[in-house]
Amino acid sequence: MAKLVLSVALPAFKYEAMYAGAAKNLVANSLDGRKVQLPLAAFQCFVTHQGINGVFEVEFDESNKLIGITQLR
Repeated sequence: MAKLVLSVALPAFKYEAMYAGAAKNLVANSLDGRKVQLPLAAFQCFVTHQGINGVFEVEFDESNKLIGITQLR
């Protein structure tokens, strides 16, 4: 299984674009420089009034299918 660590700072108004249908994915660079695109819905449990903020570990299977996301800090 592969893991990536991402630092995400997404303001609430940008996350709200998902509900309006304007955004479906989060594109971010991992701390080691790789670019990754993930469904915003996978971050739903981490949304606060400020949006999505923190460092996250993203786990993938051998087919690069998303297994889970854990907030580290």
